[in-house]
Amino acid sequence: MAISNSRIEKLAIFFFILSVLLLVRLFYLQIMSGHQLALEGLSIRTQEVPISIARGEVLDRNRYPLTNTSVKHSVLVFPSQLSPSVDYVDQLAGVTWLSNEDKFNLERIDSHVPPFRLQNGVDSRTAAKINNLGLPGIIAIAESKRYGNYALAAHIVGYINTTDNKGVSGIENMYDDFLRDNQPEYIAALVDASQQLIPGLGYKRVKLDSGASHNNIILTIDKQVQQRVEEIMDRTIAKGSVIILKPSSGEILAMASRPNFDADHLSDYLQNPSAPLLNRTVVAYPPGSVFKLVVAAAALEGKIFKPDDKFFDAGYIDVNNVRFQGWDYEQGPRGKMTFTDAVAYSSNPILIQIALKLGAEKVMSMAKKMGFGQRTKLNFYGEAEGNLPELAELFPADLANLAIGQGVCEATPLQIGQMIATIVNDGVRADPYIVSMITAPDGSIVKKYRQDMFSGQRVISRETAEKLKEMMAAVTRYGTGKAAYVENDGSGGKTGSAETGRIDSAGKSISHAWFAGYTPLAHPQYVIVVFIEEGMSGGNVAAPVFKEIASELMKLNP
Repeated sequence: MAISNSRIEKLAIFFFILSVLLLVRLFYLQIMSGHQLALEGLSIRTQEVPISIARGEVLDRNRYPLTNTSVKHSVLVFPSQLSPSVDYVDQLAGVTWLSNEDKFNLERIDSHVPPFRLQNGVDSRTAAKINNLGLPGIIAIAESKRYGNYALAAHIVGYINTTDNKGVSGIENMYDDFLRDNQPEYIAALVDASQQLIPGLGYKRVKLDSGASHNNIILTIDKQVQQRVEEIMDRTIAKGSVIILKPSSGEILAMASRPNFDADHLSDYLQNPSAPLLNRTVVAYPPGSVFKLVVAAAALEGKIFKPDDKFFDAGYIDVNNVRFQGWDYEQGPRGKMTFTDAVAYSSNPILIQIALKLGAEKVMSMAKKMGFGQRTKLNFYGEAEGNLPELAELFPADLANLAIGQGVCEATPLQIGQMIATIVNDGVRADPYIVSMITAPDGSIVKKYRQDMFSGQRVISRETAEKLKEMMAAVTRYGTGKAAYVENDGSGGKTGSAETGRIDSAGKSISHAWFAGYTPLAHPQYVIVVFIEEGMSGGNVAAPVFKEIASELMKLNP
């Protein structure tokens, strides 16, 4: 009996070990190698052409797509299915244009050649005609076009390298790990053992589940607002940028750069001297007189000056034997005016007086608090830090230059937007952000980036912020920015005309044009920054663009 029990135990152990080995092998085949084996199995019974690599969508705040918004058509050839009795060149030439290379490929096809793509970019009508011919081995198919003609937010979305499906710029680059899916979709000819099409199945779209799916990126951008902004820019701005922020939350509602580009035809732009691929919203430029708001903030916050304090504008000011003229020097002295008037009329002499009284340390401290000289927390692809001079190098003439936003001082339109939003938001900085969440294909939230409630950083007091807003309102009411005043709703802001150090063919100084402001006056909803490269005058060129954009925004959300 003991011997019998021992044999039974050994037999049980044997079958147990065998079962474990079978389970391990089954796990390896189905889980570890299942995807690869499925692909090998598919290749035995199909002839396929990869048509697209799946990639997550980039969507606006309302989940309207900013990618894959249009369709293109391609002509595919399955050599093993071609009939020797059909003159393919003659048949296709009757409905679509064939290049010499296309004709060569069709006339010299070997049946053992793998399926391939004959043509891209065929219009829908031609694709329908090709399919109606019913040519064996020839099929025209529709594919999603990642970017499409006249795609919105090109510099935000960015673009990919189509050869490896990797993001190169913009959101495509920053969130590549979430967006990318390495499993392509195929157009497959389902064939039998003799490589003939299986009746009733024919050509199918096939995509194997790799076990790791792509995600979608939800932006704070409002597609409708973005579209209106870009339409206006196409008429008014050859080179420059526009940013629209919600001051209370930091959400970016629109962000656009010009000149624009078509991500499906990148090679057309690589040698363009206007640098269309450059995202000018995050490139640093001299801010010009927009920087005067920093000087004003330092003076008010330190209670050194009050808005109604009187000054004298002689049309110029001499600092250590260097003469700084007013932008309107030819018109003569402006004479006595208040601090508010000095900001409204963008007086160089008075703002320099104030900066010299404050001293370099106070001005530089406020500039850093406002975000100058450092990337925003958005940290967008290609975002510049901007530049501030070293405190130790700020001698009086250098401080005078800084007070009017010239010299080595540089800031991005995004940084200027952050400063204006801080002032408008009662002195509390709501850091700008552009991605609100990441979702799975079924819409479920994978990651959320900003809660509705957050703790912002106080940069200046509420009292100082209110005084600055009143000064900015004076700019549009009677100052240099009257062209930016929005009827009924009102607006406030600051003009800037930043010298580049270059002159045009007529010997006139070339300047960049700025207008940065907010609307409406009561309970501001939008911060808008308009930057026009080599636009010359902030008040005459950038301010009217601001007004048009602001007016359109108020129509969208009255």
